[in-house]
Amino acid sequence: MVAFFYNLLMEQTSHYEFKTENHNLDIVIVCDSLASPANIGGVLRLSDAFGVREVVFLGTKQILTSRAKSVSRGTEKFVKYRFLENFEFDTREWFCLELTKSSSPITSFSLKSNKIGIIIGNENRGVQKRFLELFPSFHIKMFGVNSSMNVTNALSSALFQLTNNCSVDRP
Repeated sequence: MVAFFYNLLMEQTSHYEFKTENHNLDIVIVCDSLASPANIGGVLRLSDAFGVREVVFLGTKQILTSRAKSVSRGTEKFVKYRFLENFEFDTREWFCLELTKSSSPITSFSLKSNKIGIIIGNENRGVQKRFLELFPSFHIKMFGVNSSMNVTNALSSALFQLTNNCSVDRP
């Protein structure tokens, strides 16, 4: 009998039972020339999961492919996104998610407002130098041998850090 109740408690929550949470951050993600449809779909899925307001995919001739839609699991219907060749950065607190010689760990990021902009880079080339020169860079601490991480995995870690540890009180 105890095993029956234990199994009931350990059962996965259905989509109908899921209760969403909220945070007070206004997050925009700019994807600098992402190429992989799987990463494009992954960014959309993460953006829904972490309450991102908008995703901008920078680059030429980008579309939402069937592979990207498959990976996004339908979140492309809920997340605001655009494909643009150029983007005008607003006054929010922008940073690049990139490991550089001068980047700081994302755990040291401190909010000055609830408006955040994150720039993530291409899978092979990273964030363009022009963005790295305009905005500070933060990275995910890694403890293995490899010096890089998949862009959507890094974004997931950063969004988790920001939404769970960096919320600010609304004015």
